[in-house]
Amino acid sequence: MRLEYLWRSRREACIALPWGLPIKIDPHEAVGYNIASQGLYELGVTETLWRLTEQGDLAIDAGANIGYMSSVLGVRVGPKGRVICFEPNPQVFESLRENVENWIKDGRCGTFDLQQAALGKETGKARLHMNDWFLTNRGTSWISNNVENGKELRVIEVPLRNLDRVVDEGETIGVLKIDVQGQELNVLRGTAGFLKRHAVRDIVFEEESPYPAPAHEYLKSLGYAVFGIAENFSGVQLVPNGQAPYNPEIGPIPNYLATANPKRAIQRLKPAMWRSFGPGRLLTGRKDKLIIRATDESFSDVKKRDNQTT
Repeated sequence: MRLEYLWRSRREACIALPWGLPIKIDPHEAVGYNIASQGLYELGVTETLWRLTEQGDLAIDAGANIGYMSSVLGVRVGPKGRVICFEPNPQVFESLRENVENWIKDGRCGTFDLQQAALGKETGKARLHMNDWFLTNRGTSWISNNVENGKELRVIEVPLRNLDRVVDEGETIGVLKIDVQGQELNVLRGTAGFLKRHAVRDIVFEEESPYPAPAHEYLKSLGYAVFGIAENFSGVQLVPNGQAPYNPEIGPIPNYLATANPKRAIQRLKPAMWRSFGPGRLLTGRKDKLIIRATDESFSDVKKRDNQTT
């Protein structure tokens, strides 16, 4: 109780994440409260990113917020990897930048590229909306071109970009994480060039609409396998062509995995025990290498082979 009192009595607190990176949070805000009280946030997504991300990957965090998921990606891509973080809200972006400045001093992390912009279908400008919910959850601002009214509503203009223009055409994306408050389909459409040639291996995304939503159908039309992400006592369970059980009134909003290599994803998520925290984390490095060798080629190996034969 004494430790909880210490962070509850302050507007800022620095929490050590299970993978050893510090993160500065506001314990009175929803994301910060979860991290301060549990040491983790959105456990199913955390575990999925932890298991699917490879050393040397290029990873994208669309809707990075203060950087919690970026920290997972940063450690997992390793010193030879790169993480591009997109966060359009100027206030939240400053928190992200401050956290990343601490992480780049850690030799285990890859390179971080911070973009104070929203991702979408096109490039240009977008209208970012915030209401009074933003005071208690800084992940609730949203992009919309609709004219909306509200006593507490605040709207600012932010840069809008798409991944087809941000990432060089010759690159491949290992993991794309998307949490953009209803704009997931537009982000995917802005990544169409990469998706059509399966140059994005794994996509972990939030989708509020019931399955199958347009985002699911779009990914399936491009040849991606789609799974709901469910949590159980020992880890993550993939739900083929469906969503995990949830209560639409109290949440949380369902998350999904779309992958160009379902065999690899299933094998990486299959072993029991949580690997992103606790004793199971000790099994991460050696066990992951054995899984790749025993089941399938890695994404980078597939791309190298394809390049040699063309």
